[in-house]
Amino acid sequence: MKTQYKTLVVSLLSSCLSFHALASDIDEAIESATKHYKAGELSQAIAQLDYASTLIRQEKGEQVKNAFPPAPSGWQAEDASSEVAGAAMFGGGITASRNYYNDDHRIEIQLMMDSPMLQAFSMMLSNPSMIAMSGGKLIKIQGIQAVQKVDGDNLEIQLLSPTGAMITLRGDNAAQSTILKLANAIDLKKL
Repeated sequence: MKTQYKTLVVSLLSSCLSFHALASDIDEAIESATKHYKAGELSQAIAQLDYASTLIRQEKGEQVKNAFPPAPSGWQAEDASSEVAGAAMFGGGITASRNYYNDDHRIEIQLMMDSPMLQAFSMMLSNPSMIAMSGGKLIKIQGIQAVQKVDGDNLEIQLLSPTGAMITLRGDNAAQSTILKLANAIDLKKL
């Protein structure tokens, strides 16, 4: 018991220290950008602001992992992962994912946020004719309009959170009830 307690305390302390280091790096980059801007060194100012925004996205990516629900009874879940996409890839933004599995099925939840590419999905989701033409069906997840598509044995559900994050769930159609359960358990407030 003492070993578990010590491990927890060490883990919490290192999380706090890494957050503090990240926060000071962000502050330092913003201060540096301001100095470069005032000196007319616009390229250096841009580089420092890009660095600060990347650090902020990394911090947000770590926080977003907490939005994933725990594994349902009889299922297991891998650790959630997050990644900050560069401007050349997906126009920037944050992606996060978590896989759930049991002996028979596998489900993946993907989150994408802060990307300009999300505007296209938002427009499609607001047009029921396009959804119907693409073979999708409108459903509600946590009171939000979502698109459900079945392709053979595969099921996909996509929706936009109130904060503009795109949520995609993919898995075996035979696990539809679990996919819907997971979709309704995502903590949208943490996005």
